[in-house]
Amino acid sequence: MKKPDEIEIIKIFQSRFGQGPKFIPEDLEVLSISNQNFLVKSDMLVQSTDVPAGMKLYQVARKSLVSCVSDFACKGIKPRYAIISLAIPRGFTRKMINELAIGFAKASKEFAVKIIGGDVNQGKEIVIDVSMFGVGDRLVRRGGAKKGDIIVTSGPFGYSSSGLKIILRKLKADPKFVKKCKKSVFLPTPRLEFGLKAARYFSSSMDSSDGLSITLNDMSKLSKKRFFVTRIPTEKDVEEFAKKKNISLVDLVFCGGEEYEMVATVPKKNLHMVRNIAKKLNVPLFEIGYVTNGKNVILVDKKQEKTLKRCGWVHLRS
Repeated sequence: MKKPDEIEIIKIFQSRFGQGPKFIPEDLEVLSISNQNFLVKSDMLVQSTDVPAGMKLYQVARKSLVSCVSDFACKGIKPRYAIISLAIPRGFTRKMINELAIGFAKASKEFAVKIIGGDVNQGKEIVIDVSMFGVGDRLVRRGGAKKGDIIVTSGPFGYSSSGLKIILRKLKADPKFVKKCKKSVFLPTPRLEFGLKAARYFSSSMDSSDGLSITLNDMSKLSKKRFFVTRIPTEKDVEEFAKKKNISLVDLVFCGGEEYEMVATVPKKNLHMVRNIAKKLNVPLFEIGYVTNGKNVILVDKKQEKTLKRCGWVHLRS
């Protein structure tokens, strides 16, 4: 019998918790208490699957918060508090613990998120579970795209995917490109300020950390609309790396994961506002396509149209 992957496991738990088939997961979950909406996100970092060779402990700690902050960013909600639970292997020195603490403290200051508590336990490897909390009135859903909307991303894709290939396969490349890719892997930066200012102009949005293809397909399905992608959101140096290493550019950009950009749909009447915000904040906005009636994600590449299948990172499958 086929063993369940991350998606199937979540469905099993949801059914046991009383969530029917019509339940729609979001980047953040909403808790309505005393006429106030509390937004909650939980994310787990596991050393063997989330920490590549060469990553420093303070970077590991920071990344564990980045995962949650990115989900808040794409919804335009300010994260305020975090609770952190840690599994630490035996043999960790005081210096190593201090390095983790420094990473948490720096991330707390960087994103203005107050760490209010948590738990520490023993484990065979580092495991960091972060629960993050915020308050907000309007939540931009994954499934609100309308016909005629423009599809945008908050930055280019392909650097993290290239970086992981460089690290894991020990590939050689231009030193400047290698440095840029490793920074994308070790020190990812969610677009929090951009999300807080621009999300009000989105019709739908989603964090892209599991892979751009997964994100686009989920948004298309939940919106019950067809997404046409007419521009691959990447840069020339990624294209050159893919060509030199004989790697599919489409796979590198759409199937990578670990890129904490936001993907959004914007009504045409709001597009100038989003452009202006991106320009003021120096965010490299990519306008990559448009929304029509229909279903699926269609990639227009070299004047040829093809369905962009779901690809990216799925735990227990990838």
